[in-house]
Amino acid sequence: MNRIAKVMIFIIVVAAMGVATYYGMRIAREKSHPPPTPPREQVIPVRTALIGRTNLADVITLTGALEAVLNVDLRPKNSGRLERLVDADDQPIFEGSRVVAGQVVAELEHRDLDAQVAASHAAVATAKAALDSALVNRSDKAREEARMKRLFEQGSTTEQQRDFAVSDFARASSGVMQAEAQVRQAEAALAVIEVARSEAFVRAPMDGVVSFKGVDPGAMVNSGTTIVSILPLEELKFLIAVPGSYLPQIEARRTRVEVCADAAPGVVFPGVVAHVHPVVDSVTRTATVEVRLPNAKNDRGEWLLRPGLYAEGRLILGERKDVVAVPFDVLLRRGTRALGFVIREDRAETREIVPGVREGRMVEVLSGVAAGEELVVSGQHRLSDGVRVNRTGGTE
Repeated sequence: MNRIAKVMIFIIVVAAMGVATYYGMRIAREKSHPPPTPPREQVIPVRTALIGRTNLADVITLTGALEAVLNVDLRPKNSGRLERLVDADDQPIFEGSRVVAGQVVAELEHRDLDAQVAASHAAVATAKAALDSALVNRSDKAREEARMKRLFEQGSTTEQQRDFAVSDFARASSGVMQAEAQVRQAEAALAVIEVARSEAFVRAPMDGVVSFKGVDPGAMVNSGTTIVSILPLEELKFLIAVPGSYLPQIEARRTRVEVCADAAPGVVFPGVVAHVHPVVDSVTRTATVEVRLPNAKNDRGEWLLRPGLYAEGRLILGERKDVVAVPFDVLLRRGTRALGFVIREDRAETREIVPGVREGRMVEVLSGVAAGEELVVSGQHRLSDGVRVNRTGGTE
């Protein structure tokens, strides 16, 4: 093989190697950097529900304090030594003891008053005996007067004797009147001492429980001594401070209130506004509203609500009937705006919603969506207007 042929073969081999190297590098580059594929449309998974209509109560929820409707301090009218202090079961009294209306709670020493009552009874008996004697005497004098008048008419006695008989009857009648006055006086004295004796027995003016015990039996008491304090628990008053803007919607004896307290979990106590205090606080701009609240007992017979507890009250100011409503927590806040998403042709559509009355987790919709539309209730935080959605949980 001559030299030219060898050179030609060498050139062909080098060229083939160059071409192979070029295409090898191109293939490697294409494998490491594949051409971009067209972008796929994003689909957001959501859950939806159909918007419906319902009734909603116009409610405000406020915290207040429970107080007793009445709180009576029992004090004696007389001074003396306290002998007994017992409850409705005739047991020694302590804070929390039950008492009933008319029951003798406290008894003061009254032996001297018993003696005075006995003496007064005797005085009344003596006065009545004197009255009986005076009545007999007047009866005798009346017969004598009548006899002397007949004799005088017959001419068998003198005018003087007749006049004596008339005078004796008048004196006997006066004696009867005096004896009657003495009976009344003795009976009045007896009534006075019996009243004084009755004041030695201090009675409960109402059913209730003892909230305070001031003295023990054996202590000396007077008219300024508080023996016990009694308050009823069958009904309490619930005091709440209501902003002035709500006052026109509150009506005494008509506005209903539902009260809950931590002391009675799960129990709702229905009440009604008793009255609204006339003065609005100049600092807080609130007025005190008093609610009368019937109490209830537990399985052990103990009152569930007690004065001094805090409670939460739902004032029902009105009711909205057959309104469009959605769950409040599905709305997105954008400043002062409230947004929601409805589904139209599998795409999200942004709606600005104007909320109205709220009750629990539901809120009235004044405008923005209509009943029957499909509302996104889960996954709405990832949505924007026009995004395609996939209903992962179906439509509720």
